[in-house]
Amino acid sequence: MALSTLPPGRFLMPGDLEGSPALTFAPLALPEEGGAPSGSLWAMMERRYEAYRSHVVKPFFRDHFSRLDRQVVLVDALAALNAGPEAVADLENALADVLSAFRHGRNSWLSSLFRPKVDRLLFAATKADHLHHTSHDRLEAILRRLVSRAIERAEFGGAAVDVVALAAVRATREATARQGRQELPVIVGVPEKGERSNGQIFDGEEEIAVFPGDLPADPEVALRSGGYQGLAASEDGGDLRFVKFRPPKLVTTDRAPQLPHIRLDRSLEFLIGDALA
Repeated sequence: MALSTLPPGRFLMPGDLEGSPALTFAPLALPEEGGAPSGSLWAMMERRYEAYRSHVVKPFFRDHFSRLDRQVVLVDALAALNAGPEAVADLENALADVLSAFRHGRNSWLSSLFRPKVDRLLFAATKADHLHHTSHDRLEAILRRLVSRAIERAEFGGAAVDVVALAAVRATREATARQGRQELPVIVGVPEKGERSNGQIFDGEEEIAVFPGDLPADPEVALRSGGYQGLAASEDGGDLRFVKFRPPKLVTTDRAPQLPHIRLDRSLEFLIGDALA
Protein backbone atom coordinates (compact mmCIF):
# COMPACT_ATOMS: atom_id res chain seq x y z
CA MET A 1 0.00 0.00 0.00
CA ALA A 2 1.39 3.42 -0.98
CA LEU A 3 -0.83 6.03 0.64
CA SER A 4 0.09 9.71 0.78
CA THR A 5 -2.83 10.97 2.86
CA LEU A 6 -1.56 9.69 6.20
CA PRO A 7 -1.69 12.87 8.26
CA PRO A 8 -1.65 14.10 10.95
CA GLY A 9 2.10 13.69 10.62
CA ARG A 10 2.70 13.84 14.37
CA PHE A 11 0.64 10.64 14.68
CA LEU A 12 3.38 8.89 12.71
CA MET A 13 6.30 10.74 14.35
CA PRO A 14 4.98 12.08 17.66
CA GLY A 15 8.31 13.27 19.05
CA ASP A 16 7.83 15.20 22.31
CA LEU A 17 4.05 14.81 22.02
CA GLU A 18 4.12 11.03 22.40
CA GLY A 19 1.26 9.99 24.68
CA SER A 20 -0.41 13.41 24.53
CA PRO A 21 -4.26 13.49 24.29
CA ALA A 22 -3.81 15.90 21.38
CA LEU A 23 -2.60 12.92 19.32
CA THR A 24 -5.45 10.58 20.27
CA PHE A 25 -8.40 11.51 18.10
CA ALA A 26 -10.03 9.82 15.12
CA PRO A 27 -12.70 10.54 12.50
CA LEU A 28 -16.24 9.47 13.39
CA ALA A 29 -19.41 8.80 11.42
CA LEU A 30 -21.62 11.69 12.63
CA PRO A 31 -25.16 12.89 11.95
CA GLU A 32 -25.50 15.79 9.53
CA GLU A 33 -27.33 17.96 12.05
CA GLY A 34 -26.89 18.71 15.73
CA GLY A 35 -23.92 19.15 18.02
CA ALA A 36 -21.85 16.90 20.22
CA PRO A 37 -23.65 15.84 23.43
CA SER A 38 -21.75 16.65 26.61
CA GLY A 39 -19.57 13.78 27.78
CA SER A 40 -19.86 11.91 24.47
CA LEU A 41 -17.05 10.34 22.43
CA TRP A 42 -17.95 12.86 19.74
CA ALA A 43 -17.29 15.79 22.11
CA MET A 44 -13.99 14.28 23.28
CA MET A 45 -12.72 13.73 19.72
CA GLU A 46 -13.75 17.27 18.82
CA ARG A 47 -11.83 18.76 21.78
CA ARG A 48 -8.71 16.80 20.97
CA TYR A 49 -8.85 17.72 17.28
CA GLU A 50 -9.16 21.42 18.14
CA ALA A 51 -6.26 21.06 20.59
CA TYR A 52 -4.14 19.52 17.85
CA ARG A 53 -4.94 22.41 15.51
CA SER A 54 -4.25 25.05 18.16
CA HIS A 55 -1.10 23.63 19.77
CA VAL A 56 0.56 21.77 16.88
CA VAL A 57 -0.61 22.92 13.44
CA LYS A 58 -0.98 26.68 13.90
CA PRO A 59 2.35 27.22 15.71
CA PHE A 60 4.16 25.14 13.10
CA PHE A 61 2.75 27.22 10.25
CA ARG A 62 3.40 30.45 12.16
CA ASP A 63 7.00 29.65 13.08
CA HIS A 64 8.10 27.93 9.86
CA PHE A 65 5.88 27.91 6.78
CA SER A 66 4.72 31.53 7.07
CA ARG A 67 8.29 32.73 6.38
CA LEU A 68 8.94 30.65 3.26
CA ASP A 69 9.55 32.43 -0.02
CA ARG A 70 11.06 29.46 -1.91
CA GLN A 71 9.71 25.92 -1.84
CA VAL A 72 10.76 22.51 -3.15
CA VAL A 73 8.20 19.69 -3.07
CA LEU A 74 9.73 16.19 -3.24
CA VAL A 75 7.35 13.63 -4.78
CA ASP A 76 7.91 9.87 -4.96
CA ALA A 77 5.84 9.44 -8.12
CA LEU A 78 7.46 6.10 -9.02
CA ALA A 79 6.20 4.41 -5.84
CA ALA A 80 2.66 5.61 -6.53
CA LEU A 81 2.79 4.50 -10.16
CA ASN A 82 4.04 1.09 -9.11
CA ALA A 83 1.24 0.73 -6.51
CA GLY A 84 -1.58 1.36 -9.01
CA PRO A 85 -4.23 3.93 -9.99
CA GLU A 86 -5.67 4.25 -6.48
CA ALA A 87 -2.29 5.27 -5.06
CA VAL A 88 -1.80 7.73 -7.93
CA ALA A 89 -5.19 9.35 -7.26
CA ASP A 90 -4.38 9.47 -3.55
CA LEU A 91 -1.05 11.18 -4.25
CA GLU A 92 -2.67 13.72 -6.57
CA ASN A 93 -5.32 14.64 -3.97
CA ALA A 94 -2.77 14.79 -1.16
CA LEU A 95 -0.52 17.19 -3.08
CA ALA A 96 -3.45 19.45 -3.97
CA ASP A 97 -4.67 19.53 -0.36
CA VAL A 98 -1.26 20.17 1.19
CA LEU A 99 -0.22 22.86 -1.28
CA SER A 100 -3.51 24.74 -0.85
CA ALA A 101 -2.26 25.67 2.65
CA PHE A 102 0.61 27.74 1.23
CA ARG A 103 0.64 31.26 -0.19
CA HIS A 104 2.09 31.17 -3.71
CA GLY A 105 2.53 34.27 -5.84
CA ARG A 106 4.68 37.27 -6.71
CA ASN A 107 6.05 39.21 -3.74
CA SER A 108 5.79 42.96 -3.32
CA TRP A 109 8.28 44.85 -1.15
CA LEU A 110 5.64 44.97 1.59
CA SER A 111 4.81 41.26 1.54
CA SER A 112 8.52 40.41 1.47
CA LEU A 113 8.98 42.24 4.76
CA PHE A 114 5.92 41.11 6.70
CA ARG A 115 4.22 38.10 5.10
CA PRO A 116 6.23 36.65 2.22
CA LYS A 117 4.67 34.49 -0.45
CA VAL A 118 6.35 31.51 -2.09
CA ASP A 119 7.43 33.08 -5.38
CA ARG A 120 9.50 30.12 -6.65
CA LEU A 121 8.06 26.62 -6.47
CA LEU A 122 9.97 23.52 -7.59
CA PHE A 123 8.33 20.10 -7.92
CA ALA A 124 10.98 17.35 -7.87
CA ALA A 125 10.28 13.73 -8.86
CA THR A 126 12.67 11.76 -6.66
CA LYS A 127 14.54 8.53 -7.44
CA ALA A 128 15.48 9.66 -10.93
CA ASP A 129 18.52 7.40 -10.60
CA HIS A 130 16.13 4.40 -10.62
CA LEU A 131 15.33 5.17 -14.27
CA HIS A 132 17.40 5.46 -17.41
CA HIS A 133 17.79 9.08 -18.47
CA THR A 134 15.63 8.44 -21.55
CA SER A 135 12.60 8.24 -19.23
CA HIS A 136 13.36 11.34 -17.17
CA ASP A 137 11.36 13.67 -19.39
CA ARG A 138 8.40 11.29 -19.12
CA LEU A 139 8.69 11.24 -15.33
CA GLU A 140 8.67 15.04 -15.33
CA ALA A 141 5.58 15.08 -17.58
CA ILE A 142 3.76 12.68 -15.24
CA LEU A 143 4.61 14.79 -12.20
CA ARG A 144 3.53 17.96 -14.00
CA ARG A 145 0.16 16.33 -14.65
CA LEU A 146 -0.11 15.18 -11.02
CA VAL A 147 0.38 18.69 -9.67
CA SER A 148 -1.39 20.57 -12.46
CA ARG A 149 -3.94 22.13 -10.09
CA ALA A 150 -1.23 23.48 -7.79
CA ILE A 151 0.79 24.75 -10.76
CA GLU A 152 -2.20 26.63 -12.19
CA ARG A 153 -2.92 28.28 -8.85
CA ALA A 154 0.72 29.26 -8.26
CA GLU A 155 1.27 30.61 -11.77
CA PHE A 156 -2.00 32.56 -11.60
CA GLY A 157 -0.61 34.31 -8.53
CA GLY A 158 2.61 35.15 -10.37
CA ALA A 159 4.93 32.50 -8.90
CA ALA A 160 7.63 30.86 -11.02
CA VAL A 161 7.19 27.07 -11.23
CA ASP A 162 9.46 24.30 -12.50
CA VAL A 163 9.30 20.49 -12.56
CA VAL A 164 12.41 18.30 -12.49
CA ALA A 165 13.41 14.64 -12.23
CA LEU A 166 15.94 14.65 -9.42
CA ALA A 167 18.39 12.52 -7.46
CA ALA A 168 20.32 14.53 -4.85
CA VAL A 169 22.67 11.56 -4.47
CA ARG A 170 22.95 9.34 -7.52
CA ALA A 171 23.27 5.72 -6.37
CA THR A 172 23.40 4.12 -9.85
CA ARG A 173 25.12 4.53 -13.19
CA GLU A 174 23.87 3.78 -16.69
CA ALA A 175 25.06 1.02 -19.01
CA THR A 176 23.88 -1.11 -21.92
CA ALA A 177 23.15 -4.85 -21.71
CA ARG A 178 22.65 -7.24 -24.60
CA GLN A 179 19.76 -9.70 -24.61
CA GLY A 180 19.99 -11.78 -27.76
CA ARG A 181 20.25 -9.25 -30.57
CA GLN A 182 18.60 -6.52 -28.53
CA GLU A 183 20.48 -3.90 -26.55
CA LEU A 184 18.73 -2.74 -23.39
CA PRO A 185 19.48 0.42 -21.39
CA VAL A 186 20.11 -0.60 -17.78
CA ILE A 187 21.07 0.98 -14.48
CA VAL A 188 23.89 -0.50 -12.40
CA GLY A 189 24.32 -0.24 -8.65
CA VAL A 190 25.03 -2.05 -5.38
CA PRO A 191 21.87 -2.95 -3.40
CA GLU A 192 22.01 -2.33 0.33
CA LYS A 193 22.78 -5.31 2.54
CA GLY A 194 19.61 -7.29 3.26
CA GLU A 195 17.67 -6.07 0.22
CA ARG A 196 15.98 -8.91 -1.64
CA SER A 197 14.39 -9.64 -5.01
CA ASN A 198 13.54 -12.80 -6.91
CA GLY A 199 14.48 -14.84 -3.85
CA GLN A 200 17.99 -13.36 -3.71
CA ILE A 201 19.22 -11.54 -0.63
CA PHE A 202 21.95 -9.06 -1.44
CA ASP A 203 25.11 -8.81 0.64
CA GLY A 204 25.78 -5.09 0.17
CA GLU A 205 28.84 -5.75 -1.99
CA GLU A 206 27.56 -7.29 -5.23
CA GLU A 207 26.83 -4.98 -8.12
CA ILE A 208 23.77 -5.72 -10.26
CA ALA A 209 22.36 -4.41 -13.54
CA VAL A 210 18.63 -3.69 -13.78
CA PHE A 211 16.47 -2.97 -16.80
CA PRO A 212 14.13 -0.35 -15.29
CA GLY A 213 11.53 -0.41 -18.07
CA ASP A 214 9.87 2.54 -19.74
CA LEU A 215 7.34 5.04 -18.52
CA PRO A 216 4.41 5.71 -20.88
CA ALA A 217 4.92 8.66 -23.22
CA ASP A 218 1.39 9.88 -22.44
CA PRO A 219 1.03 10.93 -18.77
CA GLU A 220 -2.69 10.17 -18.85
CA VAL A 221 -1.96 6.53 -19.69
CA ALA A 222 0.39 6.30 -16.71
CA LEU A 223 -2.14 7.81 -14.32
CA ARG A 224 -5.02 5.64 -15.52
CA SER A 225 -3.14 2.36 -15.44
CA GLY A 226 -0.77 2.95 -12.57
CA GLY A 227 1.50 2.71 -15.48
CA TYR A 228 5.06 1.73 -14.89
CA GLN A 229 5.49 -1.25 -17.22
CA GLY A 230 9.02 -2.34 -16.54
CA LEU A 231 10.18 -5.52 -14.88
CA ALA A 232 7.59 -8.03 -13.77
CA ALA A 233 7.08 -8.45 -10.04
CA SER A 234 9.45 -10.89 -8.42
CA GLU A 235 8.45 -14.15 -6.78
CA ASP A 236 8.61 -12.71 -3.27
CA GLY A 237 6.43 -9.75 -4.17
CA GLY A 238 9.36 -7.35 -4.48
CA ASP A 239 10.47 -5.53 -7.57
CA LEU A 240 14.02 -4.79 -8.68
CA ARG A 241 13.01 -1.28 -9.64
CA PHE A 242 12.65 -0.39 -5.98
CA VAL A 243 15.63 -2.13 -4.46
CA LYS A 244 17.46 0.34 -2.25
CA PHE A 245 20.94 1.02 -3.59
CA ARG A 246 23.98 1.94 -1.56
CA PRO A 247 25.29 5.48 -2.01
CA PRO A 248 28.32 5.60 -4.31
CA LYS A 249 31.85 6.13 -3.14
CA LEU A 250 32.99 9.73 -2.99
CA VAL A 251 34.54 11.03 -6.20
CA THR A 252 38.03 12.29 -5.37
CA THR A 253 39.08 15.45 -7.17
CA ASP A 254 41.59 18.24 -6.58
CA ARG A 255 38.89 19.92 -4.50
CA ALA A 256 36.58 18.47 -1.84
CA PRO A 257 35.13 14.97 -2.50
CA GLN A 258 31.88 15.07 -4.44
CA LEU A 259 28.83 12.84 -4.68
CA PRO A 260 27.23 12.36 -8.11
CA HIS A 261 23.72 13.72 -8.53
CA ILE A 262 21.03 14.23 -11.14
CA ARG A 263 19.91 17.85 -11.72
CA LEU A 264 20.65 19.09 -8.23
CA ASP A 265 22.53 22.00 -9.81
CA ARG A 266 19.55 22.90 -12.00
CA SER A 267 17.27 22.79 -8.96
CA LEU A 268 19.50 25.10 -6.92
CA GLU A 269 19.84 27.49 -9.84
CA PHE A 270 16.06 27.76 -10.11
CA LEU A 271 15.47 28.18 -6.37
CA ILE A 272 18.26 30.58 -5.37
CA GLY A 273 20.13 31.50 -8.55
CA ASP A 274 18.65 35.01 -8.64
CA ALA A 275 19.82 35.66 -5.07
CA LEU A 276 23.42 34.73 -5.99
CA ALA A 277 23.57 36.74 -9.21
